[in-house]
Amino acid sequence: MTTSTGTSQLALAQIQLNPASRAVHRDLADPGNMHRTVMNLIDRDRDNPTARRDANLLYRTERNPAGAALLVQATVPLHPDRLPDDYALTCAQRDATPVLHWITVGRTLRYRIHGNPDTCVRDPKALQKEADRRAESAVKAGKSYAEATKIRDEFLERVARNAAKRRGITLPATSDNINAWWTRTAEANGLHLELVIDSPLPRINATRSSGRAVTLGATAFDGIATIADPDAVRAAVTNGIGKGRAYGLGLLSLAPHTG
Repeated sequence: MTTSTGTSQLALAQIQLNPASRAVHRDLADPGNMHRTVMNLIDRDRDNPTARRDANLLYRTERNPAGAALLVQATVPLHPDRLPDDYALTCAQRDATPVLHWITVGRTLRYRIHGNPDTCVRDPKALQKEADRRAESAVKAGKSYAEATKIRDEFLERVARNAAKRRGITLPATSDNINAWWTRTAEANGLHLELVIDSPLPRINATRSSGRAVTLGATAFDGIATIADPDAVRAAVTNGIGKGRAYGLGLLSLAPHTG
């Protein structure tokens, strides 16, 4: 049973992906497919729309000298044997629950997370620019001028509706405020940052099972932090942080800092 501050089990699997596997290439090209593959690693009622959240299922894809790797974490048992044939070169599983026990106030650690930095924008000129950008991107993606115009107009209609309610529009953070987003988010989740190294990641373009397209900005954050609120950090490790958790974002990895 999972709580906001701890769990009876934190299962972790590190999977080295097979570069010759068609299924691997399919999943790396569309995080929506990767999500469905990872969901197969847990026991669940397939009609349960909250299955991922109930299991606190998180994952992250990374590049290492051997190629691409998949890190999967959950508060229920994982079954990597359910991966497609020839999907994995190697798979190492371990009980990561002890990580939760050494999360104590004042401890300094190394962290890693792939996040979806965003910001609330209210400036009309900036929102008009975003509307034009979306239309231009649609044309570059092969859509007709009429389709691109519709995309722009629908976005501006949403801007107008939110403005009437005195609300802004949430957009991906820019290079100017990405670090501010992570600093604010980390502090809200119990970490005082000592060092931040941010690296842009390719934009996530996924397809839901319903066919709806999902687009998310993504940034990798690595660095050093001190624990200010142990309960908040345990909750962040267990539950993940931010948006896009179904698409490989939000998994917070911690390790002792020995430097």
